[in-house]
Amino acid sequence: MIMESLKKELKKVGSLSLFFFIGYGYILILMKLFLKEFSVDVSIFTKVVVYALISAKSVAIMDMTPWMNRFEESPRYLQVLYKTSIYTFAVFVLSLIENLFHAYHEAKALAPALTLFLETRNFNRFLGTLLCVSTVFLIHNIFQELDQYLGKGNLSKFFFKPPQ
Repeated sequence: MIMESLKKELKKVGSLSLFFFIGYGYILILMKLFLKEFSVDVSIFTKVVVYALISAKSVAIMDMTPWMNRFEESPRYLQVLYKTSIYTFAVFVLSLIENLFHAYHEAKALAPALTLFLETRNFNRFLGTLLCVSTVFLIHNIFQELDQYLGKGNLSKFFFKPPQ
């Protein structure tokens, strides 16, 4: 029983990790290509792997909570938009905390860290990245609702099995 549930959890987190790895990899490759002309080096692979694993486990945990399924009885687009908003808000808050932490690490005090944070962080890039990440979450949530509508596993059969 424990091995079956562990196997199921690993399969879910593994497939989510692969999905987010592809989505975030696409975003970071685009960033690298856009920043190439400015000679800005962006390390991609490690970021993609870490973000994909964190996102996959977070989504797997959050999807098990009852408050993530508030709009289960509503039209599916509401569930998709609700989940996408929650995930995007979580990424927004965690990114702010991460950036503040780095600023605090440089400044060694809270007030100068806030000043450093506001003066040195590129908010356009931050918001652009946040929009890209929210798009990945949106696509994930649409696929999740489609899979549920078509019957569990039928969406992957549709994409990965040859037509009969």
